[in-house]
Amino acid sequence: MYACAGVSLSTEQSWIVGYVPLPQNESVDAMTVYGCLEEPSVSNTAWSCNPHIEKTVCSGQSSIIYSWRRSCDMIGERKQKVLIVGGAYIRDIVLMVHYKDGDIQDSSALELKLLSGEYTETDAHYLSRYYSQFVDPLCDEKLNDLGRLLETIQWQDESYDATYDYDESSQQLNLQDNRIGTSFDETYSSSWGYDPELVQDLTWPAPNVNLGQVTGVDAKPDTGDVFVFHRGERTWQLSDFDENNIFINGKERGPIEADVLLLLSKRGGYIKEKAGADRFYMPHGLTCDYNGDLWLTDVALHQVFKVSGKTFKIEMTLGEAFVPGEDHHHFCKPTDVAVDKATGNVFVADGYCNKRVLKFSSNGTFLQEIKAHNKGLAKSNFKIPHSLAIVESRRMICVADRENGRIQCFNTITGDFIHEIEKREFGGQVFAIAYDRVLDVMYAVNGLSERIPTQGYTLDIQTGEILETWAPPQGFQMPHDIAVGPDGNYVYVADVINEGVFRFLREDNNM
Repeated sequence: MYACAGVSLSTEQSWIVGYVPLPQNESVDAMTVYGCLEEPSVSNTAWSCNPHIEKTVCSGQSSIIYSWRRSCDMIGERKQKVLIVGGAYIRDIVLMVHYKDGDIQDSSALELKLLSGEYTETDAHYLSRYYSQFVDPLCDEKLNDLGRLLETIQWQDESYDATYDYDESSQQLNLQDNRIGTSFDETYSSSWGYDPELVQDLTWPAPNVNLGQVTGVDAKPDTGDVFVFHRGERTWQLSDFDENNIFINGKERGPIEADVLLLLSKRGGYIKEKAGADRFYMPHGLTCDYNGDLWLTDVALHQVFKVSGKTFKIEMTLGEAFVPGEDHHHFCKPTDVAVDKATGNVFVADGYCNKRVLKFSSNGTFLQEIKAHNKGLAKSNFKIPHSLAIVESRRMICVADRENGRIQCFNTITGDFIHEIEKREFGGQVFAIAYDRVLDVMYAVNGLSERIPTQGYTLDIQTGEILETWAPPQGFQMPHDIAVGPDGNYVYVADVINEGVFRFLREDNNM
């Protein structure tokens, strides 16, 4: 038997930072809190409900944001995840209580601990800084009661006299009847076992580093210095390629004259070395492998290059210059490369016009073709496999399937599908991914969206849960690539439109 109570939150933004289940009846077996993702028909009342019957908890889509069971959890304060509510986020919350038997004389409740105040949108991306406030008795907490369940209730297909004893203490939330439903659950922070504090490092790079469209970034595995791949004075225009994906007048236009490959110091972000002048036509992907060598892709040349990280000389070339193709010796606008340290095998995301990932041996011999895991006609193929990340501890190669807005992971040996991360919070696009072996998390950046901020995500590699979102105070324009420093303290994002590289760091890092 189930009973539900619903409240509509304030139009002002708040943060749920704790849950206190208060079961007052031995018959109470479980409590579940739902965030209604579409405007529900709930108010400060209670009703009979059933999670197995459509639209009896929320009138539309919903998301579970907290759950408690008597059989497996101690009663007391719970610190699970910080969640933005109110304002433009979840505005309606439903508490569902499950009873083991038919005894419904009950006044059980669930308290929400909220933080509220004058915070900026930027603050919302760094909610973990409020964790310390949560445990500080001097902080401005508001203890809010989601609502007491009924003494009696009108059950479905049963007749009872229904009254509702509402606890006025929940008015601290400034509850209102006029509600605005939202279409997604926007979790901006982490479970309590994870310590994010990822903020922009405003001291990096040096002010005299002038870049064009920055498309690739990665860190050296030994020193943590940062390689940057950019397009100098050239920009990618829609008119640059013909209907057959051939770069128009490529030989006549010539390569980019500027040094498109830079090495920036970990400390200060100063230019230590530069190379690549008169060599590349439309730079795209950059990967620094475990030996410190570079793997670069050029979408105009339809080629992949292995470049020495010391001399910057080309050591291997895959593909034929200016010739797109679908066989295993050609690419069509290849986007990114990942190198497996365990085997030396090389994975190439191919690309803007092909829908595949190709695997080669360390000497360039073709080994395997990986295609998208088929989820039906709508997303049966990759739609621009744009970025790759190796998770060596799990033998996974993960693919940012850009226009499908998802991440798909495959076994590096067999190519078999393992799992997928697809979130509405991505806004329909995932531009780039990078794996942090220190924290065992995946970082991702999305693209432009009308409804979702352009931002970075910290993801649980196993569950796909969004642990944290982050962005610079001024926002991203078009984040294109992402990388992690070898110690896990720094995250780098290349932005094409901003023509620069952002560095983010852990707030307790002394740099």
